[in-house]
Amino acid sequence: MNTTYFLNLVSGNVFGSKKSPAIPEKYYLGLSSTAPSLDGSGVTEPGSGTGYARVELTSLSAPINGGVTNGGAIDFAESTAEWGTMTHYVIYDALSEGNLLMYGELSASRKVEADTIMTIKLGSLNLSVVNPTA
Repeated sequence: MNTTYFLNLVSGNVFGSKKSPAIPEKYYLGLSSTAPSLDGSGVTEPGSGTGYARVELTSLSAPINGGVTNGGAIDFAESTAEWGTMTHYVIYDALSEGNLLMYGELSASRKVEADTIMTIKLGSLNLSVVNPTA
């Protein structure tokens, strides 16, 4: 799902009606234990001091039918404490803070305990700038 912020950013830049802020050059994958909202709120990432950090997306595929996938496995750093049960992925325009651009539900919720490496398997992350219709 794309946030309203991201849809407006893309539309403004593509059609030239608002070029600031520019489309981000880097994107960062994170995890959330709560469901985000279209307005960018509702994200609950693991707390500081747990070994958690967003991961820069560096190996996305060429677009096919408007979508891209991860061209390699994406590994988060090993947890140093429990992160809780992760239910959603989130895509931001910054390593910390930043604007929520996209989000989606994980195919399976995952409880991340200490000494765990959370991995998104090759081809499991599917991103598109089109939101599904109801």
